[in-house]
Amino acid sequence: MNKQHLLRWNRIGALTVAMAMLGAWTMAFGQLDPGDFNIYQNGAIVGQIHVPVRTAGQSLYAEHWVLYSNYVYPNARNSMKTEIVADPTKSYANETEFFRGVPWGPGFRYVHVVSIDTTTLPGR
Repeated sequence: MNKQHLLRWNRIGALTVAMAMLGAWTMAFGQLDPGDFNIYQNGAIVGQIHVPVRTAGQSLYAEHWVLYSNYVYPNARNSMKTEIVADPTKSYANETEFFRGVPWGPGFRYVHVVSIDTTTLPGR
């Protein structure tokens, strides 16, 4: 993977985390709880998220986001209302099941968010 491609994925990950923090503020403070979620923009479904179950004390974990082709990165200029809502009708047992069951098509994007939860501040 070249440097430009890595920078693009880093920006996508950072924007996605920021969106999750803003869009899910009432549901979670930062990372999402384990489970399956739909992403809505202006009332239309634009993506899905799968967060695998974590064990107590697990400090490294991931979120798997599939953004449909109609997903728009929210910003101050487009006034897009973005909501992340738990989906009780879906219950993927693991990542493999999620990847097999989630829609995929032209223009879709996959975002892999890795989180490290620790009580230690880097550099201290």
